[in-house]
Amino acid sequence: MKKTILSICLVLTIGLFASQVFAQQGKFKGTIKYTLNWEGEVPQGVPTSFEVKVYDQKATFKNVLSMFQEPTIINSEAKIVYSLFDFSQIPVEGATGKWYVKSKVDDQDIAKNTYEFTSETKVIAGKNTKKVNVTFKSEDGTEKKETIWVCDEIGPNMDMYFYPGLKGVPFEFPVELEKYKITFTVSEIIEGKVKEADMLLPTGYEETSQEEFTEIINTIFEAFGGGQGGDDI
Repeated sequence: MKKTILSICLVLTIGLFASQVFAQQGKFKGTIKYTLNWEGEVPQGVPTSFEVKVYDQKATFKNVLSMFQEPTIINSEAKIVYSLFDFSQIPVEGATGKWYVKSKVDDQDIAKNTYEFTSETKVIAGKNTKKVNVTFKSEDGTEKKETIWVCDEIGPNMDMYFYPGLKGVPFEFPVELEKYKITFTVSEIIEGKVKEADMLLPTGYEETSQEEFTEIINTIFEAFGGGQGGDDI
């Protein structure tokens, strides 16, 4: 009987440990859902939600703020971002097809941003977050500052998209454009139900450089009478 009880305790202990590891940063598998709060001259039909699927050091999401709403895949460990564009139904010579742009986040890009973690905390979607003061430095030397809330309990070890080099997942942060401001806030966390296959590049896509992709976009805009569109991507 004693041996049986000991075995049961051991199983429970291992199960508890496995559950804790599952939720660790860099080992998390699940979906992080955000609500989007818009302020200013808000266009009609704007998205009000956003979700990121995470599998360990990889993540994927639909870019809801892009005119193409392209799927995006991020490998934080390799510091690579893939943006996928399906133009297979666009009947424009030189543009029709499925394309992906591969972007490498280098150390120089990361060095432009400074993240000061403070002692101030608050709970968002059931997780402890830390207040972080961010400083962005542009090419001309000017600086922009903002405050965000970051969770370092789940998700990839480093953000590669919104805040390259940030050691944690931004749980509340602003996106400021010319006429409006959007605040992203995590509303729900769903553990599990995400597979590594979700993070793979789908078949049928051809790699193109950023410069070549800009030419493709300009070709599309010109074909539909929109002029040069490369700067709007």
